[in-house]
Amino acid sequence: MPTLLLSDIHGNLAALEAVLEHARRHEFERVLFLGDAVGYYPDGDAVIDRLRALGAEGVMGNHDAWMLTQDVLEGEGYVFEILRWQSEHLSEENRAWLAALPWTREGEGWMAVHGSPCDPFLYVDDLDLARAAFGCTAARWIFHGHTHLAGAFTALDGPKGPWVRYKPFTEPENLLKVGPKARAMVNPGSVGQPRDGVPLAGYAVWDEEAGTVRAYRVAYEIEAVARRVEEVGFPPALHQRLKKGR
Repeated sequence: MPTLLLSDIHGNLAALEAVLEHARRHEFERVLFLGDAVGYYPDGDAVIDRLRALGAEGVMGNHDAWMLTQDVLEGEGYVFEILRWQSEHLSEENRAWLAALPWTREGEGWMAVHGSPCDPFLYVDDLDLARAAFGCTAARWIFHGHTHLAGAFTALDGPKGPWVRYKPFTEPENLLKVGPKARAMVNPGSVGQPRDGVPLAGYAVWDEEAGTVRAYRVAYEIEAVARRVEEVGFPPALHQRLKKGR
């Protein structure tokens, strides 16, 4: 069953719409959302509308959780100021959808989590952390986000533990082929705020039967995001960083 992988949208509606338009050229039967629909950019409510319309299955991200807890009222700094604003502009239906997301979601041979299988809030951004993450689940395929870095860790059992390698997804189209004895931990990249130096939205399509992930980077109208950020009074640095992919 080909599966569309989306993560870290963060209220960036322009990026999500560009990704969905690009994804229409590929066949997929399911949408798996890896957390953080809200935060940073203004259109969290509209983003959740799109995810619900797609019938997306999802997991909770840290920004999603912060919005729904006392943290959003007590947290200091612009991140929590933005979440408070978004919370006030979120429909009750979308709040209920967000609140119903689990920390992890699992199927036969796969697992989805925002951060690490060891801890949903833990970043997996180096080989040692990836090696530990593979040890926290028996799933062959692990899908995660959180780092905003598009790429995949692959693991193959060796005589003294797993050999772990990393492949970044920085080209317009990237293919990962996973052999029958290997495992993979895949980050499709951030739709709404990439941080790998590539100022393009990221997403991927997983084909379990073929043992492949095809990851894509997509241009979108960053100036449209800039106008929305200015309109609602969010910090200008939020859209300026999009131009650098940082």
